Amino acid sequence: MGIEKYLVVADLLCSREFPAEDGRSDLGIAGPGYHTAALATSHGLRVADAAIRRQAQEHFHEDLEALAALLAERWGEPSHIGLQTVLLRTGDEEIPEPWARLSHLVADAYLWEAREYGRWIVLGVADRDPADEIRLLLTATETDPP
Repeated sequence: MGIEKYLVVADLLCSREFPAEDGRSDLGIAGPGYHTAALATSHGLRVADAAIRRQAQEHFHEDLEALAALLAERWGEPSHIGLQTVLLRTGDEEIPEPWARLSHLVADAYLWEAREYGRWIVLGVADRDPADEIRLLLTATETDPP
């Protein structure tokens, strides 16, 4: 999927109703108050050499920056949100979805408030777990950041 198609997915995530229960959707996962789409997913990096994984991470972060620039044209400059503290807080308090899940997957993300939709837009690279594939994630949620 190319960067232009990612914008189509962003529009879909912003315009769709949220499901009543957590589950899979045609774009990824969704639940009460959120939709998350994996815009791109690596293949074979679970068992790849560390140097190959780093190279793939760089590519995913380049795509993240390119998409962030296009989304900034729509919603202005994003905020930068570090999810490490959210991850730490999941041990002691109940963090709402999608924030709890995102904090386990993504270290840092871009955040926009898409006021015309009443949603927050979160863009990040899921690369925390070296035993998992790398993914470029886009989330739309009505739940305020923790």
